Amino acid sequence: MLLHIGEGTLVRSREVIGFFDLDGSAGADTKAFLHKKEKEGVTELLTTDIPRAFVLTDEKVYITRLSTGALRGRGER
Repeated sequence: MLLHIGEGTLVRSREVIGFFDLDGSAGADTKAFLHKKEKEGVTELLTTDIPRAFVLTDEKVYITRLSTGALRGRGER
């Protein structure tokens, strides 16, 4: 099944590892992880607005304006 994660981007639901919040309380470990993935070139920004979550897949990290609740709801369909 394909999952729409924002800005016309679709990923296979079986490739999704998880949805993670990017609210103001994102910890140092989360920030370090995202910085590392950005340096590796496997991060894709799907918004020009303030990002609300990121989607971790087998091969990429997608940063999106959709909330984890919205992403989870789309994944349950």
